[in-house]
Amino acid sequence: MSSRIDVKKITISVTMLLSLTPLFAQKTYRGAEVYSKNTVLYGKFEMSMKMVKGSGMLSTFFTYKNSEGFWEEIDIEIMGKNNATELSSNIITGPSSSTVHHQKSLYPGYTLADTFHTYGLEWTPDYVAWFIDNVELRRDTSKVVDELTSPETYRFNTWISCAPGWAGTIDRSALPQYQYVDWIEYYRYDTGTFTLDWRDDFETFDDTRWSKATWTFDCNEVTFTPDNVTIESGKLVLALTDPNPPSSIDRIKGSESMEVMQNRSTGDLQVKLSESGTYKYHLYDLQGKTISANEIDGDSFAIPYGDCKPGIYFLIVQSKDNFVTRKVLLE
Repeated sequence: MSSRIDVKKITISVTMLLSLTPLFAQKTYRGAEVYSKNTVLYGKFEMSMKMVKGSGMLSTFFTYKNSEGFWEEIDIEIMGKNNATELSSNIITGPSSSTVHHQKSLYPGYTLADTFHTYGLEWTPDYVAWFIDNVELRRDTSKVVDELTSPETYRFNTWISCAPGWAGTIDRSALPQYQYVDWIEYYRYDTGTFTLDWRDDFETFDDTRWSKATWTFDCNEVTFTPDNVTIESGKLVLALTDPNPPSSIDRIKGSESMEVMQNRSTGDLQVKLSESGTYKYHLYDLQGKTISANEIDGDSFAIPYGDCKPGIYFLIVQSKDNFVTRKVLLE
């Protein structure tokens, strides 16, 4: 059974979008949000995702409607704290000035950040249910479901909370982090039956379906920027980044742990690491704009830098336990 919690007792939620802040009010960090151009009423979403890990950080999928003074929302929020082992399931309804959260924390028993899992969300006139890898973790049949009567957009985002009591103290050293979405399917609902309506495999960014956010909200320490939304190797990637990382963060094994060479003929950076393993990399410019980001296996790889102008860039390569940052001069 779901719990009813007064909104005054909730520190913060992804739904603080009510108080949007213009893009020029830049926050300390950068995040990403992708939202749909259309709306749906009822149905089933299934998606394959690998989520963010880091105290204070969240990666999400949610449906959302806030108009005519009444809020309606259903959340899948993965808390990055404690090794990303908690899914915060949530339904939010009520007048925009006094919404009520029907929240329940779900613990599948493993991290949600190290590999892909299939997430499911079923929304019908009679119930809302949450799934991981086809295992139902929660079903809400309470009266709150009756209040979900409006078509809603559907969204992914990555952000950082200002509320340590809820999301954990921000672990700046864990940045950058990435939410990966391999695919998403939507099944329309009709009298007890779900029928596949569409699927997106993210081979490209479908701008007829999706838009990229350019805002922030109260108690969110990131500004959403389109530069932190990329398509890499058939996956939607939503980045959490630090435009001004601490200067002394060469931590893997010192300067000898990574060699970076520019190959002008191919337009690549050739990266050689001292040890083979699984790594995430993130190349960005002085303004925090993402040039390239991906996950690789091995001890060497190439990073395309496209039509980047000559200048200074930053490369972060992150292993499971550590990371190294290198300033890169493109000539």
